[in-house]
Amino acid sequence: MVALVLLLAIGLHLSGFRGGLTVFVGFGSHFAAATHPPPGALVDTSNGYDGQFFYLQAHDPLLLHSSTVSALRAAGEGFRVQRVAYPALAFLLAGGRFSAIPFALLAVNLIVVLALTAGFAIYARRRGWSTWWAVAIALMPGMLLPVLRDLSDPLAAASMLAAVLMWRSGQRWPAALALSVAVLAREVMMVVVLALAAEAAVRAWRQRAIPGAWRSAASRAWPVVVVPTVIFAGWQAYITTRYGGPVGGAPLSPPLVGIVDEVRRSMHNSWPPYAVWDLVYVLLILAAAAAALASLSRQVTITSAAASALALGALIPMMGDAWSDTRLSAPLFAVLLVDGLQRRHRSSVLISTIAAATTILIPFSIPGAF
Repeated sequence: MVALVLLLAIGLHLSGFRGGLTVFVGFGSHFAAATHPPPGALVDTSNGYDGQFFYLQAHDPLLLHSSTVSALRAAGEGFRVQRVAYPALAFLLAGGRFSAIPFALLAVNLIVVLALTAGFAIYARRRGWSTWWAVAIALMPGMLLPVLRDLSDPLAAASMLAAVLMWRSGQRWPAALALSVAVLAREVMMVVVLALAAEAAVRAWRQRAIPGAWRSAASRAWPVVVVPTVIFAGWQAYITTRYGGPVGGAPLSPPLVGIVDEVRRSMHNSWPPYAVWDLVYVLLILAAAAAALASLSRQVTITSAAASALALGALIPMMGDAWSDTRLSAPLFAVLLVDGLQRRHRSSVLISTIAAATTILIPFSIPGAF
């Protein structure tokens, strides 16, 4: 079912625009001098969207050429070099052929979402849950929409969720590897590393009466904390050297300020279906954050700690439209669903389910989504 929905969305997107697979890249005329769209590419807006910078990075993911650094600096988008995992995978899938990069960017996300669906279905079956929950996670707005704009969010969310599930299952080295991919796909995923470290510390504190409890906890948890942190720090040091200084970061705001601004923009939107959809989704983000914190207050677990950290990660960034709302909150909804299923919190499951169900209304609410 997930594959059919993805193919339908891709087909609708292709049929509505010229330019072939470059329609998913989102080239903008304002950045064309830096991103160098290929001949025949669709360039129908001024600013375009973030996929154009992943397209640029996929030509040179390790920043071996000064021209790549210069182009990103000229565009004022240097902070995006932190998110190397997605363009690097696209470069590998394209076999280094620049002409194949638009295909590779789309294909990586398709593979990621389908792998997430299959993997979570297996995980759910083993725990006696319905495998339909895999569909709910894979087709959340924040998973589907980024596929249509060649963004790194599906890879970040899927690898983070895989890490959390594997860590819960005691597979610490696979979890460390998956979380390393996540932090190199979206730097905000470092909050999950911190959350897992905090959960391990709390667990050790509870068992402090047992001799060697702290040493045992550290021995068990260090791969999933240290490995992603070292890899993230190493990449940060490398890009700082190649960039010639700090690369900056995505715009942030005090908690809830971005949410309030998004509500104001929605209320002034001229297309009522979009305004209603966006307002409902923003309310779901707030409800999910509250549910995550409530779960954490009841008991500190791997999933409640991760969901609470992701709630903070969703409430701090500046939002700009439904595309950013959905992709910033997708990891929160995914982990909250797992937490709700695991601990039988109906409210958490309901919130995540409604968020997934809003995907059905996207074709009627968000202009140009498909």
